Amino acid sequence: MMELARCVFILTLLFWLLNNTFSALGHEEVRKHNYTVYHKLSHHTEYSKRGEIVVITSRAIAEYSGPEDALSNFDMTKNMGENELYLVKIVDNENLNHVTKSFTKLCLLKSSNFEDEIIIHLDKNNELFHFDYYTSSDQCNNTINQHTGVFKTNVQTIKAVNGVVPKLNKAVPLREDGTVEKPPEEKSFIQKYWWYFIPLAIILLTGGPPEEPQQGGQQQQRGGQAARPVRQ
Repeated sequence: MMELARCVFILTLLFWLLNNTFSALGHEEVRKHNYTVYHKLSHHTEYSKRGEIVVITSRAIAEYSGPEDALSNFDMTKNMGENELYLVKIVDNENLNHVTKSFTKLCLLKSSNFEDEIIIHLDKNNELFHFDYYTSSDQCNNTINQHTGVFKTNVQTIKAVNGVVPKLNKAVPLREDGTVEKPPEEKSFIQKYWWYFIPLAIILLTGGPPEEPQQGGQQQQRGGQAARPVRQ
């Protein structure tokens, strides 16, 4: 009966744990962090808004959205020099002082037909601390579609992880003549704590307390004495 009750208790506990686990997964709180993306050319004085990035911190993924006329302030038909830079910055909407920046050559962006990639680096709290900006082309060329003018942006996230702790070895001691001095051998557990075994050994050698006489034998002895006939 006790075994049956124990099995029922264990099964009930497992069912309760599984039910709570699935409920927590099904009602996972979706936390988001919003960032605004700005851009400009190197000869411009002010940044203009390019789009927004939403980082789903509970899953460490990001989504980008931006208007189709994000390049309306840029005159891409001009033949600008190869050293003209395209600058991008991302501002944390919850902390406007947290700004990260990156850049590339404008000719690379135009050669890529405005296909670019933003790689978001997240810290252990899933907050942006750095981003990389790349274009799909790594070489400038003259065959550029001047009528594209729409960004095709891919956003990825990389979350920081704890690195491997290096194992540092102790320096090898050397004698004055340059030979290696062997360190003393480490004692075993018994060599270190042998005195703990002394009381146990004494108990085992001396044995336990003397056995008490059985009550049944005493009763029989008394009963025998009581049955002895009395001489007249």
